[in-house]
Amino acid sequence: MINPIEHVELSTHVHATESELKVVRALLNLLPPQYRDGISIMRSGGQGHFGNDISTIKVQFKGGQDALQIAQYILKTIDQLDREIILVTINSRFSDGKLYLRFNKQLAYNGVARLDDGDDVIKVVIRFNHWVIKNEGVENIIKQLIQY
Repeated sequence: MINPIEHVELSTHVHATESELKVVRALLNLLPPQYRDGISIMRSGGQGHFGNDISTIKVQFKGGQDALQIAQYILKTIDQLDREIILVTINSRFSDGKLYLRFNKQLAYNGVARLDDGDDVIKVVIRFNHWVIKNEGVENIIKQLIQY
């Protein structure tokens, strides 16, 4: 099978009231253990609606086995109910070749990957190879990734 994953990106906001170290740990907890050390974390600053400081942290994996392994890890780490929710809500989560997932930041800090549609989340964007999607369909690809 051709690698169906082209790109994986994880990002989240760090609010002025949060420990950046803890937020980074929550984000890294969604990655396989072998990817958590020595990873390049991109940071950008900004301000919230009320002038409070908010920064964004992001990690990216482009192509190759890394992106594939991370996508598989995330989809296998979540529980069966969340997997079913992804498949049932695929039309609202998949657009332009990308699967959009949001995870509870507090639970991720504790090592639990749980879908969450709130505001204070870790966003995961998985971009698929459009040829593979065209030939096999996104639902079939996700099911295959979960089974690996």
